[in-house]
Amino acid sequence: MENAETRPETRVAPRSVVVIRAQVRMMGTDKLDIDVTDLSRTGFQIETIHRIQPGATIWLKIPGLAGLEATVKWSRRHFYGCAFVRPLHEAVFDHVVALATPSRD
Repeated sequence: MENAETRPETRVAPRSVVVIRAQVRMMGTDKLDIDVTDLSRTGFQIETIHRIQPGATIWLKIPGLAGLEATVKWSRRHFYGCAFVRPLHEAVFDHVVALATPSRD
């Protein structure tokens, strides 16, 4: 199984550190509470106590947005790296990051 320690870095878009309480859903399951910990136009990282299989198709539900389809690419303990099926529109990405970026106080 590929994980964060063994996979090569394959990012195609810059990422932003965020803190977003959200949910994911897989086909035939209930919604799972997760935290989005970084976000780019092409993917995101989540943290959750729930087990999600790499290769799974999930729908990310960020408050205020429609569900976003993604594929789980890797896992490492409670962290999962995911790729959006369709990249986020730049304006949507900018809006989410502006609302969710941790303050630097």
